[in-house]
Amino acid sequence: MPIKESGNGMADIKKAIAFFRSNRCLVGIPQERSSRNNDEITNAELAFIHTYGSPVRNIPPRPFIEPAIAQPDVKQKIAEHMRAAALQAIDGNTGAAITEMHKAGQRGENAVKDYIGSSNLTPNSEATIRRKGSNAPLIDTGSLRSSVTHVIEER
Repeated sequence: MPIKESGNGMADIKKAIAFFRSNRCLVGIPQERSSRNNDEITNAELAFIHTYGSPVRNIPPRPFIEPAIAQPDVKQKIAEHMRAAALQAIDGNTGAAITEMHKAGQRGENAVKDYIGSSNLTPNSEATIRRKGSNAPLIDTGSLRSSVTHVIEER
């Protein structure tokens, strides 16, 4: 998508920079949307525990948000949407820029959900497999996976 020919040059670029300083795309599990069917722990807290591990509970680190987004094909697709958002912002079309940011966020969201079900994570221990009846880490009720989302945050 080329930049429009009749633009205001540096002024348009400064407006686009201001737009991106005040708008960002986040992928993850927002605390306020992460309750788990009356459990004492939220999905956001559970994601933190799984990301960094818990030696006390014998849980190894299983990061799943950043590695999912860092996959080369995912990074490329997200970068394409963010480039399109930047070009739209330069053209002054902030609505279209936000739409492209949502597309980037959706790519990230889908990648994280797919990564949770992948073989990239440390498998469950034998004790956990006996208790859960499954070797699949991070999947018990599906609540953690379904809580992954994206938001466009205006600061």
